[in-house]
Amino acid sequence: MMVFDISKKWLILAPASVPAARGAADELASYIGLLRSRAGLAGEPPQIEDAETVSPPDAVPVILLNAAGGSPDRNGFAWRIGRDRIEIQGDSGRGLWNAVFDFLAVLGIRWPEPGWEEFPPPAPSSSPGAYPLKNDRDYCPSASSVKERRRLFVGEKLKAKKRELLIQWAARNKYDALVFPLAEKNLWNKAQRGKGIYAETGRYALILEAGGRDLSCLLPRSLFFFHRDMFRMDSGGRVRESHFCLSNPKTIARIKMTAEKLFVRAMMGMDAQTVFRPGAAGENAATPVFHLWPDQGHEKIWCACPACRAFSPAEQNRIAINSVTDVLADLDPRAWLSYLEYPVEAPAAGGVVLHDNTFCVST
Repeated sequence: MMVFDISKKWLILAPASVPAARGAADELASYIGLLRSRAGLAGEPPQIEDAETVSPPDAVPVILLNAAGGSPDRNGFAWRIGRDRIEIQGDSGRGLWNAVFDFLAVLGIRWPEPGWEEFPPPAPSSSPGAYPLKNDRDYCPSASSVKERRRLFVGEKLKAKKRELLIQWAARNKYDALVFPLAEKNLWNKAQRGKGIYAETGRYALILEAGGRDLSCLLPRSLFFFHRDMFRMDSGGRVRESHFCLSNPKTIARIKMTAEKLFVRAMMGMDAQTVFRPGAAGENAATPVFHLWPDQGHEKIWCACPACRAFSPAEQNRIAINSVTDVLADLDPRAWLSYLEYPVEAPAAGGVVLHDNTFCVST
């Protein structure tokens, strides 16, 4: 069994050319410093140097951080430990952050909720700096597709500090993507480049996605007074709440127009995050993913007008999704759109075949 001895004067080497490496090194050094303090050991957190310019003497114990270039979609990682050398590697900046937090978790550090962390009990007094590790972390491969991203949906407005703590918690628990509501236009503002959610998620090389329970926002509720025929029918009358009437061509035209505006705004915001990943407009860019789901509690409540009654709620949901996927494909052929569907609805929706740039999220 290997032992990580925090009492040693470790030197952390992080390549300056890897944007995520310095932040990951700072976090690792901070936690090693906290472990030292809790163990009653003297000394500052480990020193950090540029791995591309510094060659430490053989007698100095080193922790080497590194990451391959490429998209944060490549979130695989590995780490291994020797007597005086630890190597922590990721397939990308996102993978490197995963590796660092995986290593800290094996040491016994936990983050059960935002703003809260738990530490392992101090080592025995006979060896106060020794933290046993069962073995190295074998290579943990990257997710094979965007469908497999581990994502956290942020479905409510949060004050800046709570949002920052939530993003930290997600990164430390190895999430890949944070999903913010598409309808919250103030979030998707390119003028906030380097600020707000872009700075907070960019620090941890987290992927930004947009959407959630946003399907109804494609038809602004303010239009109800002027265009009632575009809203769904219930018990013989048009109602303002939830969804719309998909048998009306004006509805289809309107939701396409709104979807294009929202997609473009969100994509510009996602591009603003790439300030943290130089070259992200090319191979380093994450695949864009959007989510458009029915209103909570109204998944099976759609239009009941004479024309729409020919389609089940699941089919109407699919018609709505297909109406905007062409818009998304024209904006970015790489982009994906997720839809929500209950397994029992799948046969009922079989008459409407969804476009290839969609994937299902079942509940």
